[in-house]
Amino acid sequence: MKRIRLATAVAATGALVLAACSGEDAGDDTAFDPDNPDAEVTLTITSTTGSNVDFFNWAAESFREEYPGVTVDVVTHDDDWYNQNAARLLNSDDRPDLAWFWLTGFYTSLVDSGALLPLDDLYEQEGWADVLPESTLNLPMAEDGQRYGVAFNSIMSPLLMYNRNALEAAGIDGEPETMEELLALGPQLEEAGYIPWTSGLANPSQATQLFDINIRRYTDDETYQQLIDKEIMDYTGPQMIAAFENMYAMANELMAPGAVGVEDLEARSLFAQGEAAFYSDGSWNLGEAGLGGEISDDVDLGIMTYPPATEGGNRTTGFYDANGLVVVRDTGNEELAKAFIAHALSYEVQSTMGEVITGTPVRNDIPLEVLEETYDPFVAYSYSRVQEEGTHRLFNTIMPGEYRPAATQLIQGLVGGQLTPEEFAQQFTDMVQGLDH
Repeated sequence: MKRIRLATAVAATGALVLAACSGEDAGDDTAFDPDNPDAEVTLTITSTTGSNVDFFNWAAESFREEYPGVTVDVVTHDDDWYNQNAARLLNSDDRPDLAWFWLTGFYTSLVDSGALLPLDDLYEQEGWADVLPESTLNLPMAEDGQRYGVAFNSIMSPLLMYNRNALEAAGIDGEPETMEELLALGPQLEEAGYIPWTSGLANPSQATQLFDINIRRYTDDETYQQLIDKEIMDYTGPQMIAAFENMYAMANELMAPGAVGVEDLEARSLFAQGEAAFYSDGSWNLGEAGLGGEISDDVDLGIMTYPPATEGGNRTTGFYDANGLVVVRDTGNEELAKAFIAHALSYEVQSTMGEVITGTPVRNDIPLEVLEETYDPFVAYSYSRVQEEGTHRLFNTIMPGEYRPAATQLIQGLVGGQLTPEEFAQQFTDMVQGLDH
């Protein structure tokens, strides 16, 4: 077995610098020969900086067991530059073989540019329909009905972290099973000396989570899908009003005065130091890099999903699985690139990548006891629970970039009492319809 080299090449911001051996033409003599896996060939992956690079290099180490002649070059770019220029890069003479990209937003521009290879045959070959959540299967579907990418890790949002010690001190036994029960805990927790619920509502990512929490729990499956598909652009209907009334009730029953001005780090600190009983955020805030490294001895951490709001209603959690891989056309290394993606989504890699990445798997067939061997225990538990209870696509992910700051102002207005639920509904409708145009 030949030893492969793992090289990470770093490209300067704005530069189109990639390894020449990415295979400019299909006939390039560096192109992959599937009948000769020992042949020396370079697989070039382009990405932004961060933990994805660590994951690619880590996955390449085990990939070499099947393809010992392969060298993996990971070429990195500045985030903003990459988002704006990826379509041009992936169509250039210096195009990579494989690329990391979000499967939302500018992903459509990559598909429309003709740079990407459809991966439907890989989905079928690997049996992903049986092991990936429906939201993961549907996310990369283009208008032509084909998938040009696949997610390789995910995050869950929103989750509700709670302090068991605070609930016990307030005489509360167990998790609330309905939204009504959750709201009813506010006075008990306040009397016991705790802020009932906190989140970084001054930040768009956390403020818009409050919308996501409620809109899914007060809409039926058909209506929610119509919202996701933008078939419904009017948010003044009775289901939506009920969601906004509950957002207003959460502000009055669970939040401390001035909640809209609380930044994310402050909210996390309030919970980590035992001052708040509940803290709402996503799975990225678990583990040693977040709560796991900050929680005081006074906090006995519990994690739950938000309860349903209506009888027989939804308890599913948003599954953000847009961290994807795409294969670039006409490099000569398309089959090798597809093999790397198959490896990245294999049971072996997905069940152990907690060694190098803070996200969670996209596969739903990995038992909790297996995940706990390499993943943070709170991340593993949350993932296992969410997969059992069900996932849904986040509303946030289907909206343009201008949505979050615009929605944040309205959400803060509702929480702060400047807007009634009905006023919020009308202004939110006007905002969304304005963004769509």
